[in-house]
Amino acid sequence: MLNERTKAKLIEVVGSANFQDSSEARLVYSYDATPNFQSLPDAVIMPENKDQVKRILTICNEDHVPIVPRGSGTNLSAGTCPTQGGIVLTFNRMNKILEIDEENLTATVQPGVITLDLINAVEAKGLFYPPDPSSMKISTIGGNINECSGGLRGLKYGVTKDYVLGLEVILANGDCIKTGGKLAKDVAGYDLTNLFVGSEGTLGVVTEAILKLIPIPETKQTLLALFEDMDAAAKTVSAIIAHKIIPATLEFLDQPTCEVVEDFAQVGLPTDVNAVLLIEQDGPPEVVSRDMEMI
Repeated sequence: MLNERTKAKLIEVVGSANFQDSSEARLVYSYDATPNFQSLPDAVIMPENKDQVKRILTICNEDHVPIVPRGSGTNLSAGTCPTQGGIVLTFNRMNKILEIDEENLTATVQPGVITLDLINAVEAKGLFYPPDPSSMKISTIGGNINECSGGLRGLKYGVTKDYVLGLEVILANGDCIKTGGKLAKDVAGYDLTNLFVGSEGTLGVVTEAILKLIPIPETKQTLLALFEDMDAAAKTVSAIIAHKIIPATLEFLDQPTCEVVEDFAQVGLPTDVNAVLLIEQDGPPEVVSRDMEMI
């Protein structure tokens, strides 16, 4: 349990408005999108800068209070469920895109930035951030980094770890370290950046990230393939890859999935076939046309 002395020290750091330990607040942050996991934290705290994060971690380290960093709680691995109680650390106040560097093709962001907001901001400048978790409308970059999130574009473009160039991290004792940087060939020493990506907040708290951007694809086309035979759909996926075509997305849906999605979203998916392949390719127009014809 969080004692009154520790509570007072934490409130001094962030103010009473950004420290919540009511039953309602604790209940809201007691679970994430993972089924069958729930555990009440002792409190929820909302810092607004890295200095506050450093002070919070120092206090919790000295007083032996567990810390659980949390984005939007959309993960499916119980990564933000406070199973040991303690403090849930949220980043809704640290949500700024600090820089979009068009010369070095990087974006520097705080952990509370919504994934889709970053994607829209860089695309407005003709750049592209490929990781696209299905929860990108509400998931945060900090959560994506801690879970190493992927998405439909992962087949061609990879997952979050492939786009994290550098991190600013606060360790459990309050020390601040910086890993990596903007250089493409930044290979000296231990690869601490990749060590933190996917660690679910167990090694430190990310307060800033440098992300790799690429030029936005010139065009894209989408194809919907319908199958009476699920095995044929699976073999088609293998055949596409065997012909050295890597689509931007390649999604398999069986009939029950099509029915559920169509019932909810009503996007025109066929529900009278056994399987569907949703295929998208992007790139220069001539390459996209050639690949889609071969597919």
